Amino acid sequence: MNELQRLAYLQAMDIQPYFPRKVLPGAKPSPHYDIPVAPARVAKPEKAANVAQAKQGIRGAGLAAIDELRSTPESVRKATVTPILQQNKEVAERPDSKTVVEQESTLRFTLRYYRIDDRLVVLDEVPSQGSDQLGRESRKLMQAILKALGCSSAELSMQVEEFSWPVQSGYFMKNSPEVEAARAISGFLQMRQETDGFANLLIFAGQVEELFLQNAPDKTARDFESSKGYHISVTHSLASMLAVPNLKRDVWQHLQPLRKRIDGSSYTLVFIS
Repeated sequence: MNELQRLAYLQAMDIQPYFPRKVLPGAKPSPHYDIPVAPARVAKPEKAANVAQAKQGIRGAGLAAIDELRSTPESVRKATVTPILQQNKEVAERPDSKTVVEQESTLRFTLRYYRIDDRLVVLDEVPSQGSDQLGRESRKLMQAILKALGCSSAELSMQVEEFSWPVQSGYFMKNSPEVEAARAISGFLQMRQETDGFANLLIFAGQVEELFLQNAPDKTARDFESSKGYHISVTHSLASMLAVPNLKRDVWQHLQPLRKRIDGSSYTLVFIS
């Protein structure tokens, strides 16, 4: 994945990226990236003077506190400091539900993004252990569906880009894997919408279906308008249709609103694979 693109995904999920400051002995050298650095801010003279004055005040207060502590008998100092240290230790050991907790996500999936034309883009959830044969059959089925929707064969450029979750393994998440995954997908689609300007998003979904339907006005709706202004159509994955051909009938019913927006006709077409 392009490093700038990966950093944009992490920023959309409020994940702080870290980079090595030096090469560790015996470790594999880290790749070098030319990442633009924002120009350093120069403090205004009056602001710098205020900061220096504040630092001087803090230093004076600290010195006064040290002198006061030195004048206190040792027995009193121990009685005062020890409970505070013990309290800090207990707070550090106590789990806080609001702190960032590392979660090894069991939610793993890969989406393939296809830009069909200005009217339509497609997200297809692919099996993690899919074969080349399954990939060819899924592609053939998707082409048949797109033609039935009104996209001519000349428009099927089928340029593909993959999005995998988790973006990287073993990182800290503030929320549940489902919430973080939904935010990551939203950030990915926002960037693609800015570059491709699509009006409709067709999603062939398996386990990620709930991640998209949770934003629908009606949780049972398969076709709805997103908050970004484009329409979303959610249906069964291509792999599931190949495994259970009877699902194609349900899929075609799910896609009727999308077909009307693209093709504008009222007659019914049947796709065969």
